[in-house]
Amino acid sequence: MTSKLTLLVIAFFSFLLSSCGEDPKEEKEPPQANATLNTVVNKECPPYIIKNKPNNLNISILLDLSDRIEQPKSIEKDVAYLGSLSKAFVNHIKTKKLVFLEDRIQLFFNPEPSSSAINEIAKNLKISFTKNTPQELIEQTQTLYQNEPLKLYEFAKKDSEGIKGNYPGSDIWRFFKDNVRDYSMDNCHRNILVILTDGYMYYDKTEMKEGGRTSYLTPNYLSKLNLKKSNWKEEMQKQDLGFIPAAKDLHDLEVLVIGINSLNDDNPYALDIIQEYWSQWFKEMGVVEGNYKIKNAVIPSNMEGVIMDFINK
Repeated sequence: MTSKLTLLVIAFFSFLLSSCGEDPKEEKEPPQANATLNTVVNKECPPYIIKNKPNNLNISILLDLSDRIEQPKSIEKDVAYLGSLSKAFVNHIKTKKLVFLEDRIQLFFNPEPSSSAINEIAKNLKISFTKNTPQELIEQTQTLYQNEPLKLYEFAKKDSEGIKGNYPGSDIWRFFKDNVRDYSMDNCHRNILVILTDGYMYYDKTEMKEGGRTSYLTPNYLSKLNLKKSNWKEEMQKQDLGFIPAAKDLHDLEVLVIGINSLNDDNPYALDIIQEYWSQWFKEMGVVEGNYKIKNAVIPSNMEGVIMDFINK
């Protein structure tokens, strides 16, 4: 009888010991530098980072440096949009505890411009925040994104002087095929890609056509599609028109396209068609519906609200 009682007591205390753990918390403090993690989610993300993933911003900005930069208003709007993006990013940083900082913002072109000055500016605009980042960099980030982009456009225009159309160009299709996963996505962050473009897509070294699908959309090509009636969407579906998918399974990516601007004045539905091209493309590449937004070029004060809502949703 005594031995049975002893066994029961031992079993009871064993149960108590096994039940004693840490209180669950939505956000756990990160371990000290000399601490050893008992559980490793993966090589890149310790548990306290992966658990806070929706709050870790990874914002990538892809700039279209095609002939659209001939238009002063486009440059002016782009610079203002970039300022609003940095403002949304900095506001987000300020809401986080220092120990939970795991956020970054960066700027890309595709292909990379040959200008070392442009690439140096892009390097300066690649900014990461961790718990070890100096606090003064927070305010510097917004200043950099307000001042440096204008210099960038000036260098891009200077590189093309005297040679019409000799702009660095923008191979957006190839960026999605070859770079979007490596440059703009990881499993530690909420991945947001912002594309500043007028909505047309063309690069001479990536010109492909498969039936009604293409890797490009230009004003001239859009004119030839004869989609000038209210049934344009049905005609698109009938002819299977659209972009060729460049990637797949992009369910962990959010995309904001801003600056859509029709250069096709003879088609009243041009803006709608351009938006449909992009929407269909994102759907077919696996971007979750609701995680992408395509916005026309509007005055910067109106776009700021769109940007804030998208980043803070």
